[in-house]
Amino acid sequence: MTNRPPSDDNRNGAKKPEISILSLLILSLFIGLIVGAGIDKSFILPVALITAIIFYIKRDKIAAADIQTPSSAKPAEPNRSIENSYHWPDLGQFSCAVHAEPYQKMIQQLVQENIAAPDQSSPAQPLIYTAQLIPDLSNPFDTDIIRVEIHQQTVGHLYGESAHNFRDQLKEKQLADQITFCKALIIIVNPAGGKSLYYCVMLDLTLS
Repeated sequence: MTNRPPSDDNRNGAKKPEISILSLLILSLFIGLIVGAGIDKSFILPVALITAIIFYIKRDKIAAADIQTPSSAKPAEPNRSIENSYHWPDLGQFSCAVHAEPYQKMIQQLVQENIAAPDQSSPAQPLIYTAQLIPDLSNPFDTDIIRVEIHQQTVGHLYGESAHNFRDQLKEKQLADQITFCKALIIIVNPAGGKSLYYCVMLDLTLS
């Protein structure tokens, strides 16, 4: 007699997903009640019976759909833990300007969540945060672009020569395409003449 080889599920120790008939009946009846309430009560039992038959035939697929396998699992997010990432030295110079014009509302919200209302009598108020510098590999028009985030909110980008020089420094430190951290200075500028506040973002980096 030829021994039948064990199935893939048995070899891998995996148990075939199952769903109880009672669960199928309850779900079928629920659908029948919904249809009956919307159309006519006489449809409750026929719809429930037809639905139960369909569910019974497809029960294996229904059960399998509820189990997430490693191949369908969501990819892990990039590691943004400050403990496990490189932090650029604190120079106290804040000489690297971030292109922040499109993100003024986001920066304003960030500032308002962390401090009281700005003193309107003061021309400028500085705030220091820790910024994440994230190489943006998804931009087809600028392969050097660096996204700048504070509290996981985008506050601007490094473009052009600044971004290119920053990527060169990443390569020198063998950190190419990795997320790094540095201090960021947000300056609240209160222009004269009753104009709206605007925000400047400066990074504590030297990009030569």
